[in-house]
Parts: sequence; structure tokens; C-alpha cells
Amino acid sequence: MSAREPVPASVGQEALWFVDQLDRSSARYPARYSMVFAFRYRGDLVVPALERALNQVVARHGALRTTFAEPDGRLLQTVADDLVVRLVAEDVPERALRERLTLEEERGFDLERGPLFRAVLLRQAERDHVLVLAVHHAVFDGRSLDVLMDELREFYAAEVGGRAAAVAPSPAQYADFAAEEREWLETAGSREQLDFWRRTLKGAGPLHLPRRRREAPVSPAAGATVAFEVGEEVTAALRDLSTAERVTPFMFLHAVFHLVLARASGQRETVVGSPMSNRHEVGSQNAIGYFVNMVALRVDSAGDRRFRDLLRRVRGVALDAYENQDYPFARLVAHLEAARDGRPSDLFDTVLSFEHGSADPAGWPGLDVASVSIEEASAKFDVQVSVVWAQERLEGAITFRTALFDRPAVESLAEHFVTVLTRVVADPDVRLAALLPAPREAAARPVVRVAPARRGPARPPRTAREEVLCGLFAEVLGARSVGVDDGFFDLGGHSLLAGRLASRVRSALGVEMAVQWLFESPTPAGLAGRLDDPAPDSLAALLPLRAGGDLDPVFFLPPIGGLSWSYARFLPHIPRGHPVYGLQATGFAGDDRPGSFGELAETYLGLIRAVCPDGRCSVMGWSFGGVVAHEIAVRLAESGGEVRNLVLFDSVPAVRREVADEVPEDWLEDIRESIRGSGGAASGELTDAVFHDLSDIATHSLRLVWSHRSRVFGGRAVSFETDDSRAERDAAGVAWADLVTGGVETHRLLCTHEEVMNAAVVRRTGPVVAAAMRGNR
Repeated sequence: MSAREPVPASVGQEALWFVDQLDRSSARYPARYSMVFAFRYRGDLVVPALERALNQVVARHGALRTTFAEPDGRLLQTVADDLVVRLVAEDVPERALRERLTLEEERGFDLERGPLFRAVLLRQAERDHVLVLAVHHAVFDGRSLDVLMDELREFYAAEVGGRAAAVAPSPAQYADFAAEEREWLETAGSREQLDFWRRTLKGAGPLHLPRRRREAPVSPAAGATVAFEVGEEVTAALRDLSTAERVTPFMFLHAVFHLVLARASGQRETVVGSPMSNRHEVGSQNAIGYFVNMVALRVDSAGDRRFRDLLRRVRGVALDAYENQDYPFARLVAHLEAARDGRPSDLFDTVLSFEHGSADPAGWPGLDVASVSIEEASAKFDVQVSVVWAQERLEGAITFRTALFDRPAVESLAEHFVTVLTRVVADPDVRLAALLPAPREAAARPVVRVAPARRGPARPPRTAREEVLCGLFAEVLGARSVGVDDGFFDLGGHSLLAGRLASRVRSALGVEMAVQWLFESPTPAGLAGRLDDPAPDSLAALLPLRAGGDLDPVFFLPPIGGLSWSYARFLPHIPRGHPVYGLQATGFAGDDRPGSFGELAETYLGLIRAVCPDGRCSVMGWSFGGVVAHEIAVRLAESGGEVRNLVLFDSVPAVRREVADEVPEDWLEDIRESIRGSGGAASGELTDAVFHDLSDIATHSLRLVWSHRSRVFGGRAVSFETDDSRAERDAAGVAWADLVTGGVETHRLLCTHEEVMNAAVVRRTGPVVAAAMRGNR
């Protein structure tokens, strides 16, 4: 398969490339940006004709033949001259269809090797087939599906009818759009749009929707969908009122969505993301590619009295956004991150999209074609509401992160959306006070905030590798010089530049650098240490995260999933000289499982004693790991050891409870998701056998902690707590302050339980841990 000369990727493609690099280094969500569509064909399907038609579409659109590479820190897209798609019917009974579609969703894509488009034909019966199309979002968007299916139908009809296809001779190519975008970004018009968004979004705060706490961990990207429908009568009234008020249906729905969010959060200002099709040129309407751009719509209804007032306000916000929709969202986020000291942008985590009915399935000769719904198994945002104008009614779906929200809560959100919509189309002058609860102040939720440390004189590089890394940092960041202790994000680095640095490290030093390492060790000195370290056995029961040092060691106890890889994010914050180890449940495989929680703690304590015979150390743990860390601290104190620091990350004291005969299935699935999501750079070692062992160990450990009661520890502790673990803490009836006689320093975190080990949160908790360790030396 030959290829044409590579050309620069678009800004949007760069952003998806960066996400892909992070996903591959953590092996968390390999199919996060897969787009999978399915269509059922009933009738006499001519499979060879469908295959030829499909290949003619692929031959017309270079985006479907694209792969990516980053040879010198600049992401390039290469369009292959040809890509042959083979359709071989695979027999799949109706009862197995859902499982087969889910498998296709989970396959994912390799952006470097490709192909990024594939087709599968599933045969249900002799005259019943399902065509599955899978493509990566980096080369495809919603409008692209319409283009593909329209052309596929025409080419198929021409094939079976023995005629020439009536299609445009040479469609626009996405690579041309990417080149034009790069040129536009250097113009005054681009700078004006950037200034508009900076002004518009200055001071915007995050939306605080009520969240719930999972009883067991779940992958942060796991998603589910709740569907809803708006009847023909309400839809017709919406259409008529939109026309009278000179607003689009999207503007109307956005005003309704704002009220739904305001009611749920108690906030009268919301920022909602909305995808917009960046297809201004006539030719681009019939092109395939990643044209969609996200915009942030900020609405403040504090001064509005009636729904009609809000509707007009939303109209103004949307019109302003339309005039400035060309500026790439990924580039905007990069600018805002740089302005916020490299912290991830919190522009929005809630999205609203609207579109008219998608590809028309009619017109296939001899066939009845209908789309097959596919429920997404992952969620790109906390909450995403998608509404489609289908014939004379509205069909909606809310995709949500199951780690954050219960299905009943989202069903209630959908019901409220329909209720508010029905109310305002009947009475657009209804007062907002009648639609919203009484104004209230947001509950105070303190979050750990640490002032930046005062920097002393710059320390020069000590090794050739540190010297090279300082140069690479300066090159990628456009800085005059970079010191060995300068932080990448403190100097204005952001997510897109992180991928570029990884490429430069690869070419200059000949070593692979996982992008995630940069978040964990953001200085040349820290990164040099990561690159020099030999790769440890990532499944060892005692995992050396930092083996060197002559000070008291630090031991991290694993969460319920049994792996300690995520604790590597604390390495930049643990003062130099302290060895750091992660303890893992992998030693409990086979017949070596502990018979009690005490035996489990003793096994870990034996590993600690092997490194630290005098028992002078620090122990830390997240969730289940915090309960184990506390018990180990008690046992060390009983045996004459000295626990210098006990740190508990959103852990709840154990109280004896009735042990159920069976662990609930949803808990088991959450445990499995937790193990899948804790991979880190070495997750390729998670074979099916290891995964099965860890799942069994986690289930066994859960039963052990149910039979355990946390005891009194005579030292001090630091405890980080999230709001969504409050209910579990209240149910326990005992707090760490009751069990730690030396006092507990408690810090509240503005995140969910599952987010406690996220890099952004560790950047806040890490300095607190460091301060506690320095204070207890």
C-alpha cells in the first residue's frame, strides 16, 4: 500500500493524537474515540456489489486511508494511495448481535499503523444482514456518516443496476482543510477569535452537578445511555415558537438545558460545550473528515425573569459563538492551560448537541435498510445530551459517566428536560422562578490549595542526559533556557506540547518516553531519572517506584484492584532521599490467599520488614489501601516500629458487617473496570490469567475487609476526603479522628472518589504529603 507525501495534521487531530498517546501509555481506554455504526439490510443483498461500492467510497476520500506519525515532533498525516476493504459475511445469530457490536466498539485503532476505517458484515439470516462500520474520530465526524452512506447507496445502486454512479467527480479532501486551517491560524482573524474566547470565558467556573459514590471503583471513562423522546405535539409547538422568536431549535433546546442544569446544580451560570460543523466551503459539505469543532457556550440567567428573556439571551450567546466558531477548540484549551500554569482547563464537562435526522436509509434497490442503535460503552464527557429531529418528533439520549452518576439520577434529568420543554412551549412567558428552586448559595467545599514554593538559585544539569533534556524542553517550549528543576507546565507547557516533547526525546535520546511520565515527573531532572531507571517487574508484590535513597522508605498500599502503579504520580512530591515502594496483591495468587484481614496485613508487613527491618517508615493508601495502611501502622507500633507518616486517601474506617453470600454483580464489574483502568505504562503485562487472578483476589479482599474492624493507632495521620464518600463515612459511625489518638489533619478534595489518583488531583495533594513528611523528619 503506497502513500503520498505526508502533510501536517489539523489541530483537532493533534488533540486526539495526544489523547491516544496517553491512552496507550496507560492502556485505559483503547477505544475511547472509536465511532461504530450499524445498519440492518433486509432483502436480497448482493454482497460483492456492496463490497465494490464500499471500496469506491474509500477510494474517493483520503481521510479513510489516513494514518499518523510524529517523526520530528510535528504530527503529520499520510494518505495511502489505496486501501482495500474486504466484506466476508460472518454468521452471528440475533441473540449474539449486541455482544458482537460491543466487541467491535472495544477493538480500537492504531493511529500509526492503521487502517482507521474498517467494515464488517454480519449475517443474521439468508436475507438479513448487518453492516458494521468502524472508524476513528480523527478522520470522521457526524456529517461524514451522511456523506458515506449517501455515496455507498448510490454506488451500490449503480453496481446492481449496471449504470454509472451519479456522484461528484472529485470531492474535497480533508488534508486540504488541515493545510488551510494552519494558514488561517497565522492571520489577524484567528487572533481576533482567540481574543473573543479569552474575554468570553474569563472567570468561568465549573458546573457542580450532584454526584454519587460508587461502592467499588469503576473506570472513569465507562459510560451508559438514557434515551428519551419528545412527542409530535410538543415538537410542533417548539418549531412554531422558535420561528416566532427568531431562534433555531438548538438555541431553544439550549435554553431548556440551561434551566435543567441550573435546577440540578443551584447555579445560574453554566458553560456547556456544543459541537459545530466547521464546513464553510461548499465542497467540504460532501467531504469526509474530522471537521467538527467544539465551542463553549456561557449563559448567565441571573437577571432573567421569564423564559422568553432567557431565550433571547441564549440567542445572543449562540450568534456570537457562530461568528467565532473557527478557532480550534484544542488550541484554545492549550492557550487557557498556559494562562493557568499548565493546569487542565475546566471549561466544561457537559455537552449539548442537536442535529436533524441522519442518513436517509431509503432508496436501496431491493433492500429495506434501517440503522441499528448502539449504546456507547464509554463517555467522553460527564454528561452529553444529544437530540435528533427525527421526522415530526425529537429523539434524545443522555450519555453519562457511570463513575459519577446513577442511572436513576440521569433518568430524572431526562424527565425534567422533557417536563421543562413541555412547560415553556405552552407558556414562554413563564417566570424562571417557577421552573427553578429558590436561589441558594453553593455549599462550601474547601479544596487543598498550596502556595508555590519559593525557588532558590537554579541548579545546573549534572549529567549529559539532563543537559539534553533541558535543551529539548527549551526547544519545545520556545524558551530561552530551561533549568534542570524547571517544571514543564510551569513554563507554559500544555497537552499538545507534551506529545511533541515525547517525540523529540525519542529521536534525540533513542528512548521511549510515555507522555504520562511528564505529568508525574515534569522537570528535566525528574524525567532523566525515569529514563535512566531499568524497567521493574510491574507485577511484583513489592514494586520499587524509587529504589534509591538513605532516608525512611515510603510504602503505598494498593486499592481494591490490587495494583500500585498509579502511585508513581507522587514521586515528584516525595522528598528526595526517601525510597518509594508500591505493595501489590499479586503475591496472593493461587493458594496463598490470606484467611483474614489481619493475615493480609501481616503479609504486606513482611514485605515492608524485608526492606525496613527497624519499622521506621511512612505508609499510605487509597480507599481499601488506606484501611490496610492504617492496620499496618497499628501493627508496626505494636512491634516497636515507628510510623513517621500515615496518609489516607479517601478511606473509610472498617466496621464489621454481615458478609454476603455473593458479591453483587455490579460491584464485581466495578472491580474489573478498576483493574482494567489501573494499567499504567506496563499494562501489557495484564494477561487474561493475571486479570482473572486480580479479580478473584479483589473479591476475596472485599470479603475480608467486611469482617474487619479498624483499631486505634497511637500516632498521627493525614486524611484526604471527598464529598461523595461522605455517606459511607456517616454510615460507618466512626471517624479516623476516633481511631488516631495523635490527631488527624483532614483536607477536603473537590473531586470524586475515583479521581483521587488523577494527575491533576495529585498535583494538589502531593505538596501536602511532602510538607507532612518534612515536618515529621
